[in-house]
Amino acid sequence: MSEYLFRLGRWAFRRRRWVLGFWVAAAIATIVAATASGGQTNDSFTIPGTESQRMTDLLKQKLPAVAGGQTQVVFAAPPGARITDEPYRSGVASALGQVPGVPQVASVSDPYATPGGVSPDGRVAQSFVQFAAQPADVEDASLDRLQDAVKPAQAAGVQVEYTGSVYPGWRIEVSELPEVVGLAVAFLILCITFGALVAAGLPICTAIIGVVIALMGVNALAAVVDIASTSTTVALMLGLACGIDYSLFILFRHRNQFLRGAPLEDSAALAVGTAGSSVVFAALTVVIALCGMAVVGIPFLTVMGLCAAAAVTIALLIALTLLPALLGFAGPRLTRFFSTRVRPGHHEKVARTSAIEPARTFGARWARFVVRFRIPVVVGGVGLLLVMAIPALDMQLGLPSGGSKPTSNTQRKAYDLISDHFGPGFNGPLMVVADAGVPPAQVQQLAAAFAAQPGVAAAAPIAAND
Repeated sequence: MSEYLFRLGRWAFRRRRWVLGFWVAAAIATIVAATASGGQTNDSFTIPGTESQRMTDLLKQKLPAVAGGQTQVVFAAPPGARITDEPYRSGVASALGQVPGVPQVASVSDPYATPGGVSPDGRVAQSFVQFAAQPADVEDASLDRLQDAVKPAQAAGVQVEYTGSVYPGWRIEVSELPEVVGLAVAFLILCITFGALVAAGLPICTAIIGVVIALMGVNALAAVVDIASTSTTVALMLGLACGIDYSLFILFRHRNQFLRGAPLEDSAALAVGTAGSSVVFAALTVVIALCGMAVVGIPFLTVMGLCAAAAVTIALLIALTLLPALLGFAGPRLTRFFSTRVRPGHHEKVARTSAIEPARTFGARWARFVVRFRIPVVVGGVGLLLVMAIPALDMQLGLPSGGSKPTSNTQRKAYDLISDHFGPGFNGPLMVVADAGVPPAQVQQLAAAFAAQPGVAAAAPIAAND
């Protein structure tokens, strides 16, 4: 493989204008495709083969009124008061009277007429607002109208919080600020490491181009395929990390060879042929691992893995083609080092020592130390890893809930109110669907049988089709 990579690196170096033009055109094409297609990622996902998914599909087919998104509105009276007292009860009743007029709302429950709607201590009431659309399809305007509808309860002094599969503020806005900050920090570290502006900027530029192509391609594909919004986040993180990492392998080898006197073209080709082999192996390992997410059989995880694998593949191709082309454009400017008044010539001295006398570097001294004291190093390293793994003994796995949200979040406040006043089980109710034409009398008997089971706090029928 090294021979083929050597030829590829030499070809990209010699045809650098064509290579650069191709990748710029690819970036422009994906941007245009993403814009023209109008593709957008979504937050809906399915888990085929599970009981919950079969129940969801059955509800969509036979009882669509309760198959959509649901908001659990929690009303809490001030400390020492009861939600059944005036003026709190009137405020809640007035609010619930306006909720049916909210767009996309199919039904709303009355906590005062529903068993279990009011907490045993009488301070908190909960109402379930059923939407006709799936959570991902519930419009923000409808949620805003829901907030307006419950204002009479707030005006009466009632605390109103929300939870459920969809509620005001439920959408997670993914910020690109962490990635921007990460790029700035990475550029600063590369400037310190390489001591040259051009050498530090090349890995950042290639990573950004790869990420743009990957993300725009994913958005364009989202016009015809359901793609979870988290897919772009994973693709962005891996695309940036791998894009910078793979370029560093090749760039560092090229600069050292050039400092030792190798011609630019030969150095770039040799760097791709040698360090490029490690890059290919590393990238293929990551791609195979990401594609392995398809084994789970969950569609949104499969798509997420494939999107991330595509981003890593693009980072690999850019490192093997665009980077050597940019090395041709950069030429000897890669060795234009910073020079400060405090330590003039320090960066160049460090770089030339690393290239010409690598045995004098700190890395070489550290390697000799590890080899010489290998037994204590192994024992100490394993001991440190064991100490770091101690928290894993108390690891608790599970899906995130309202209890994992910040205390300032409305879902967390609703979760705490329900848990404190109704009991912890009310935050995770179990829905049972019977598909056998059960008569109403038997439905009541079935609910009573469930309520009699150990650990069950309450059970009640929700709805039935005609």
